Amino acid sequence: MQLHGVVTRTEWINPHSWIHIDVTDEDGNVESWAIECGAPNALIRRGLNKNSVPAGTELVVDGFGAKDGSNTANARDITLPDG
Repeated sequence: MQLHGVVTRTEWINPHSWIHIDVTDEDGNVESWAIECGAPNALIRRGLNKNSVPAGTELVVDGFGAKDGSNTANARDITLPDG
């Protein structure tokens, strides 16, 4: 699945970090999504820190949606505005 959204907050906690985004659907309705990411140490090794994705940042998430149909996903790739 692919989500285009705006960051509302981030959580740099173990064992997994979370990025919360608002996604606007085709009808203009806004849905809040929780995106599960890697552990903070794994993200730091990839050059990110807790200030890399501030609230208001537009991003694209490619990942896997929750089996229970909730607005939760596990991120495979996250594309920031600078690519």
